[in-house]
Amino acid sequence: MTYCPKCGKSLPDDATVCSACGATFDPIPDPDLIFDPPQNNQKTKKTKSSSKSPEVRTAFQKWAHDQGMFCLIAKAVAVTVMVFYLLTAIVSVISLIANGNATGGAVFSTFFLDVLAGIVYGVIIWLLSDAVLYLQKLYEMKKEETKKQ
Repeated sequence: MTYCPKCGKSLPDDATVCSACGATFDPIPDPDLIFDPPQNNQKTKKTKSSSKSPEVRTAFQKWAHDQGMFCLIAKAVAVTVMVFYLLTAIVSVISLIANGNATGGAVFSTFFLDVLAGIVYGVIIWLLSDAVLYLQKLYEMKKEETKKQ
């Protein structure tokens, strides 16, 4: 997917003219190209959607597209696992204190081990999603090399 350098609209890879603003550009975009929003002299009200700069939205859209749906879901699962284990640790500590079993290092060790387990599992899931993305990119590169031969 290509993004218009003038307005940031996502376009097909082979596009040379933006369907939104009419800007023309090379079909292979420069990866260092930064979105340059059109200058508007009118002051606009800031809303929730306009609070983020167009550069940030364009960069996020490009990142999300490059990641692919599988990797985005895997990363969301990784974060969810970490949050789940943090909440589990908090509930475990509260139940230890409520039952009067909060002796010595029991509270700290319970909390620490639950949080550590969540971080480890979350990081493993995150890294596996990155590995899948890397292998997918390698496969696409190999496929293009085969087409050229």
